[in-house]
This record gives sequence, C-alpha cells and structure tokens, in this order.
Amino acid sequence: MKLTNEPVLDLELLKQAVMDSRDGITIADARVPDMPLIFVNPAFERMTGYGAADVLGRNCRFLRADNMPTRQRTRLRDALSRGEGFLEVLPNRKRSGELFWNELSLSPIHDAEGEVTHFIGFQKDVTDRVSLDRQLKERNEDLEATRASLEELVTLDALTHVYNRRHFDTRIDTLWKISARSSEPIALFFIDIDDFKAYNDHFGHLIGDQALISVARTLADSFKRGSDFLARYGGEEFVVVACGMTQQEAANFAQELCALIRALDIENPKAEGQRLTISVGYAVLVPGPDTRPSEGLALADQALFQAKHDGRDRAVGASDRLVGESGMPVSYHRH
Repeated sequence: MKLTNEPVLDLELLKQAVMDSRDGITIADARVPDMPLIFVNPAFERMTGYGAADVLGRNCRFLRADNMPTRQRTRLRDALSRGEGFLEVLPNRKRSGELFWNELSLSPIHDAEGEVTHFIGFQKDVTDRVSLDRQLKERNEDLEATRASLEELVTLDALTHVYNRRHFDTRIDTLWKISARSSEPIALFFIDIDDFKAYNDHFGHLIGDQALISVARTLADSFKRGSDFLARYGGEEFVVVACGMTQQEAANFAQELCALIRALDIENPKAEGQRLTISVGYAVLVPGPDTRPSEGLALADQALFQAKHDGRDRAVGASDRLVGESGMPVSYHRH
C-alpha cells in the first residue's frame, strides 16, 4: 500500500470558501450556446444587485454598460471563442442602473480531452480605484496645464504673445552655437515701429497696445520656416533670428516685413507718410569661434539706426565686417 502525505481536498471547505468569498464568482457553461451562467456566489449578488434566480441560464452580457469600448468587446469575444483567459477592468451596470467598474478575470476549465467545458469568472468592484486613478490623472493634467501656463509666462511677452526678451537671450546663444558648429549663416533682424511715441501720444496707450499686437501678429505670421524666431525685444522693438538664410534672402525678407506692416494701413497722423510703418536693420553672418551673439546683434542694431537715419519705412543691411573678442575685425560670409 502506497502512503502519501498529499492533503485531501475537502469539497465542503472548497464550497464554503467560494460562497464566503468577498469577490464575485461565476461559472458559465461553454458547452451550451451563448454560454449561460450556471452558478453565481452571494458576493456576485451583493455586488450587482442581481439574485441567482435572475441570472442563471442567461449570458452575463446583461452587466455590460453602453460605454464599454469596442476594443474591450472584441478582446472578450475573441478570448471566449478561442477558449483563453481574459483580464480587464470593464464598465458594468448594477441592477439599479448604477455604473461600476468590474475587474473581470475569466479562466477556462478543460475536460480530460482538453476541451473547454466552462469558464470561471472572478469579479471585483474596483470603482473606488478607478475613481482615484481618474482624480490623479485629472490632477496631473491640471498640474501640466499650470506648468505650461507658468512656462508661457516665463517665455512669452504678456501683451503680444510672441517670445520675450528673456527667452530670446537664452535661445540666441543656442542658435549661435549651432550655426558656429555647422558653419551655417545666421540672420539677425532688428525691427522698430517708426514714430511710435508720437503714435502713443496721439491715440493713447490702449490704442498703442493694439497696434503693437497687430504688428507682432503680422510679423509672426510672416514666418514660413521652423528656424525663424521672433521676440519682443522691448517697447516697440522686435528681433528676429533665422538660421540658414542667405544675404539676398535676408534682404528680401526684410523688405517683405516692411511691406506687410505698411499693408496694415494703420493711421499714424504724426508720421511722414501718415501710416504706421517699421524700420528694419539686419545682418547675415557665419559665427566665428571667437565671436558672440551680442556682436551680431550690434551689427543689426547699427543697420537699424541707419534705416532710421535714411528716412524710416525701409530695410538696411549691415556692413561686411564683424568685430571679434580680440578686438580685430573678423570677416563673415555674405551669401
């Protein structure tokens, strides 16, 4: 006689464990069309509000909520048809109509020949967990929106919503280094609204602010390349950086900017042409190893001064020399 130490399964104990389980337990007959339920435990009844007499002989799809995603429906249907397990959190409805979230785990039961005869389902009400997850997600979204708003305050000009001087000072250093490494030309444009003080004095600051916004929007809309970068430098002055732009392209672009602002047809009785206009100074250069952005900006600023001196409402390019850190003239390429 062979002795064994293996414990003998107490079926009464197993039955009691199933009946006393805090989680819902169901058994569906896979040998019958539509896989009807043949057993539900008391926890299932408490969780769903359906009594055993209400559900035995029915497919458990009566729990399915209308908002159950198609992806989940397809996964569940495919798992049942292939005789495979399934685990997912599903939107279900109680007998009262109340929505709850059901963490459903299905496992197939096989006979001696390996055929699936039943599916046993374990169901857990995880509504509180799903609600907490959603609250955390919404909180994270709120935090992200707040972060984006703070970042916007740091990087954007409050009035015109183009980049501000602080962000420009950071960005120009990066673009300058990239152009220096690639030996690619970089174009710098200083833009100033002509006779703007007189405009403000005549119409008032509220109208002046509207003019600034219109000019900024028009300048921003003129950019057709991701490398173009516009910022409000201060007051009525703007600055543009464009990488990879040749001298001729820069000249055409600067003239186009003047034409676009002229086309706004904003009245300025104090200006010579009776219309709001801009002057543009620009410089195109390939940064050398011993040059800094401030030197390129100085060239564009000098060109802007020349545009103002020559009568405003025009674009003027810088000279052909750039002074380096050594104090000696450093040539840059004109394209």
